[in-house]
Amino acid sequence: MGNFFGIIIVRPLGLILMAIFSLVQNYGLALVIFTLIVKLILLPFMYKQKKSMKKMNLVQAESAALQKRYANNREKLNEEMTKLYDREGVNPTGSCLLTFITLPIMMALYYAVREPMTYMMGLSNSTITKIAETLGHTYDSSAVSGQIELAKLVSDNWDKVSRFAADGLVNIDFNFLGIDLSAIPQFTQLNILWLIPILSGGTALLSSLVMQKLQKVQNPNAQNNQSAQMNSTMNTMLILMPLMSVWIAFTLPASMGVYWTVNNIFSIVQELGLTWYIMTFDKAEDDEKTKERKRREAAHQQRLAEQEEAKKAGTQVEYRGAKSDNVSKKKLKAREAEQKRLKEKETAARAAEIKAQKEAARRAGRQADDE
Repeated sequence: MGNFFGIIIVRPLGLILMAIFSLVQNYGLALVIFTLIVKLILLPFMYKQKKSMKKMNLVQAESAALQKRYANNREKLNEEMTKLYDREGVNPTGSCLLTFITLPIMMALYYAVREPMTYMMGLSNSTITKIAETLGHTYDSSAVSGQIELAKLVSDNWDKVSRFAADGLVNIDFNFLGIDLSAIPQFTQLNILWLIPILSGGTALLSSLVMQKLQKVQNPNAQNNQSAQMNSTMNTMLILMPLMSVWIAFTLPASMGVYWTVNNIFSIVQELGLTWYIMTFDKAEDDEKTKERKRREAAHQQRLAEQEEAKKAGTQVEYRGAKSDNVSKKKLKAREAEQKRLKEKETAARAAEIKAQKEAARRAGRQADDE
């Protein structure tokens, strides 16, 4: 773990976990509360991510139409797609940016739980090594469960290493509801530890199913706009994620499995809460924006059709103009008049669009005043 990442992100989370443990004096309960706090910290980012995905789904049909229309003209397609995103206020990279923000925090959370002696207690590597030597334990700093195993030995032999308390060493009891959170579940030993992988996989599957269901509720047209390949990928992930959760829970200490399970449960609650909030309080705003978007799209489609007709008419004038100069001049004037008419019509359409936006803003202002 890099020093910068460890000091800036992981260590603060470790201090929060240590503070919670100091209050409740129960490591399992501290993990539950710690996971909830981190979820609350990430809640505003998750809300923005869901709103961004909703906007992307609203313009998905128009995006597909543009891709079909300009399939052989990549430059024109990029130009029209940019105009579409600007017109609708959509940032196609918004979800990716939010992922880059939340991913380091989730990784830091993992390391804070995995290495309690470093990030919870703030012990140096040399101190950790001395503690291991005092206990006659071979400590491997690169092992996933190295520090959790050593912390368990410290708890079992506190009288031998209590002098290191001055350096920050803390006696952590890993027993939680009859489960040793420092132990790793084994395929060959059927015991209560098997409950951790089962809960981890079950909650991961439930979380995926709930998210898919709520995605359809919030964006009913999204399923129709998705390709068969995308649907196949989503179904594959629906199976793989729970299986991966079970495998991970069988290869890491039970404390990591408890964290993963609790995280899945809070993710389900978060998804239900955010979807309810968006559907309840953002619905009126979204409906008005959808109507305005449809008006803008209709005006845009009309302009595209008129431009296409004007382009065909201009080609015809040039072809017939080769027969007679007089006819060519008449056609040229007619074309100029047509272009002038189209320009005036486009100006009127823009004026109507601006008027509609102002009217929508006034209605929203009146609605806010009434509330």
